[in-house]
Amino acid sequence: MRTTEVQGPLQAREIFHLEFLRRLSQKLKTGRYALKGGVNLRLFFSSPRYSEDIDLDVRDITVENLGDIVMDILTSSSFRDVCASFGIRTVTPPDLARAKQTETTQRFKVHLTASGGEDYFTKIEFSRRGMQQGAVVEPVRAEVLRQYRLPPLLCSHYDAGSAFAQKINALVHRNAIQARDIFDMHVLDTQAEIAKDRIIRVEPATLRRAVDNLYSVEFAQFRDTVVEYFAQQDREAFDSAAIWDNIRLSVAHRIEDLL
Repeated sequence: MRTTEVQGPLQAREIFHLEFLRRLSQKLKTGRYALKGGVNLRLFFSSPRYSEDIDLDVRDITVENLGDIVMDILTSSSFRDVCASFGIRTVTPPDLARAKQTETTQRFKVHLTASGGEDYFTKIEFSRRGMQQGAVVEPVRAEVLRQYRLPPLLCSHYDAGSAFAQKINALVHRNAIQARDIFDMHVLDTQAEIAKDRIIRVEPATLRRAVDNLYSVEFAQFRDTVVEYFAQQDREAFDSAAIWDNIRLSVAHRIEDLL
């Protein structure tokens, strides 16, 4: 068993996410789930941004059955042993009587405790608002797994074109505009080399509003909500208002290209 502990909550949550996905992929058939959001970008598209929470789309499984699967994973001794080998001393599952468990959203808030006594949370959220096009089964990037000395992992996730379209819609439809959606589009555009015809169609009105919204996000929000979730060696390179201006401009041009 490993004795080397991960450095801090960003990496600890990532270990938790990786090992949860490993077990989930063994229990859900291909086509029934797809990883999305920041964890998708981190594990498959070289994003430097770690995520606090993990988000997935799911279909063809009842609320009760999915709840049983998730709780079985979280309470299994093998899962807890792997977490413990990285310095995550306890994994406390949610109280399902209080957790959101509906036909559209199932949410599991998990409390993690490090061996040094630090406490932090992560959330697993499943959505049944409709699986989108572009779900593929691929291996998680070797660079991510190598740093933790973990074996290969195959996972269902959204491809770059689907993820880019999802981020455009998020930039328009969230209650509050988020810098992370803009940065994630930048990552996809620079790392995934998305062909224009591979991006799922988004209505022109939505594209124009997305461009307007991205220019309203100032550097302070990017620094506090995105750069804060980078590893220490990456923070200095992005901690610049000029860099943020360049990111916004490049993403705006990419969205305008879709009009």
